Amino acid sequence: MNNNKRHSEDILNGETSVLGKGKITWEKSETEVWAELEKKISARPAGKSVKLRPQIVSWSVAAMVLILVGLAGIATFYTKTIESLSGEHLAALLPDGSKVELNAGSTLRYHPLTWKLQRKLTFEGEGFFNVMKGKKFMVQSNNGTTQVLGTSFNIYARNENYRVTCLTGKVAVSAAAGEKVILLPNNHVELKEGKLVVKKMFDPERAIGWKNNQFFFAGRPLKEVIDEIERQYAVTIQLDPQLNNRNFGSNFSKKTNVEDVLDFVCKPMNLKFVKQSENVYRIVEKS
Repeated sequence: MNNNKRHSEDILNGETSVLGKGKITWEKSETEVWAELEKKISARPAGKSVKLRPQIVSWSVAAMVLILVGLAGIATFYTKTIESLSGEHLAALLPDGSKVELNAGSTLRYHPLTWKLQRKLTFEGEGFFNVMKGKKFMVQSNNGTTQVLGTSFNIYARNENYRVTCLTGKVAVSAAAGEKVILLPNNHVELKEGKLVVKKMFDPERAIGWKNNQFFFAGRPLKEVIDEIERQYAVTIQLDPQLNNRNFGSNFSKKTNVEDVLDFVCKPMNLKFVKQSENVYRIVEKS
């Protein structure tokens, strides 16, 4: 047998395919190669084991717990505040797409980082709420709480006054004392002497007229009317406390200048206004 033939036979006897391309010839058998690899691996020195002290482990766990508690605290207490100043109306978009239109001198607060878990906010002033459907939606004020699933409603929550008007859907209103009522569309509830008084077939346009700069008052205390004028026109009006509880029943438009509005309010009540300085007025009885 010549050398070329023997060389060809050696290749055929010892060849192995690599990814289906090309050939490689082993000088040793596969069994021998694996045996040597196992021998080398067994001969390598064993790795060093590191023992963690119990105190270090405890401190690490405690640090992680503190970090998690801190993050939870930030998420819970971080508050976003939206406030409309005197003379302005604002529209606020909440994280779920719900919208709140704020009348002048109104404030809402909520926790944006936990909003998906709990749709809850605090509100003082007057606002129109258009709520997206979803989890329970809660509006808390000093004198009561309003809960909805998906609806539109108006809240008036100033000082001791608390009024809610339902326009669409269903609204649950709770007083601070625990009394609770359910409002359907065109229902209106007002807190009077600590009791919730419901009016059905109420004209909702009277409650949300402020959105179009129209203000309706049906037998409301004069102080409430004057306060609204102050908010809408960003002026100061001094009113004798003895006149606070006189009732006023009419409406006015913000499109009218402030002095014409004051004249309109004062005349039928035998009162007059006196301009003290720029944007400061005083209301007194006519002599």
